[in-house]
Amino acid sequence: MSAHTLTSMRPNQLTLVSIDVTEDNSRIAFGETLTESLWDTVKNDSLNIILREPALLELASRKDPGVIAYCDNLLRSDDQESWFSALKTLETLNTYDAAQRLLVLCGTSNTGDRKIVLNVLARILSSSQREGFRRLIRSVVTPGELDVSNWTPTALRVLEAVCAEKGIQTVDSAGLPLSNLELSLTSTVYSGQKS
Repeated sequence: MSAHTLTSMRPNQLTLVSIDVTEDNSRIAFGETLTESLWDTVKNDSLNIILREPALLELASRKDPGVIAYCDNLLRSDDQESWFSALKTLETLNTYDAAQRLLVLCGTSNTGDRKIVLNVLARILSSSQREGFRRLIRSVVTPGELDVSNWTPTALRVLEAVCAEKGIQTVDSAGLPLSNLELSLTSTVYSGQKS
């Protein structure tokens, strides 16, 4: 947080920051790889989850129906890397069911984990999950600073409404109202810079 932001921040103000996130092009190209071969890699427990993750992400991008159940197993694991791989996979899957899993996970997670899951959920949130998201975000939103990079317009509108209910003023990093950040994010989406 810059010195300017610290000095100009009011006690009941939430500063929303959005970092220009470039798409990760380091993913392995699996164009011709058969789905069965990808599953063989994913289910090979002798490999660390980090080595299996690219195949799992490819299955998620293909919207393979088995991905959700596999993510459920990863989320139950005590391994933190597996937990993060499941979150990344659900975000890549980006379906109604994936968002529902994240809503449930967010509701049952401890405070620190809830913020992580909430941020992933906000990047794939659709209007059909807005009420569940509203209930969850009420429990974590406080004055300060919040990274809203790649949040959907629906998530931003819910955040703005919750902040208004709680009497928290939402501003961008320059101290301007949230509507300016939404315009910036919307123009980024329409210019093709954000997927």
